[in-house]
Amino acid sequence: MVYVAGRRAFTHAGGERKAVTLRVILFLWFFPLVLFWGWFALSVNDWSFGFVMLSRELHDVVFDIYARTLGVERELLPGMIAGACAVDSALIMAIAAFRWRASWMPHLREMLASYWQDDPVDDSAPVNGNAYDGLTAAATVPAHPAE
Repeated sequence: MVYVAGRRAFTHAGGERKAVTLRVILFLWFFPLVLFWGWFALSVNDWSFGFVMLSRELHDVVFDIYARTLGVERELLPGMIAGACAVDSALIMAIAAFRWRASWMPHLREMLASYWQDDPVDDSAPVNGNAYDGLTAAATVPAHPAE
């Protein structure tokens, strides 16, 4: 039995569970990133608002412990964390794009087909006589409406 929830139609409870599962995964990916980078931006600039958790002193202690644990210099850690977040984000976005390909793939194919299936314009000059004899006022090219 097919029922509609919002704009998506599911054929059974398993389809709904899969859509919810990906949303939960996206939330579990996005929420810690926001928390960490929010804490990092506030603590590195010492905007503590009276909270010890946002102080520069705690920031230095946390990064010193983390640097000693990994055996690297403390100054390298923000770049390493940013690189790890970028790789994780690319992986999560690739999984989401693969899972939701049914919604965006037809639009992409239609757009690419509209650009690649136009008739080519013949811009060759006449072989005999004057170079201006074979020219027309304007080339006829199909117009693409702005999207």
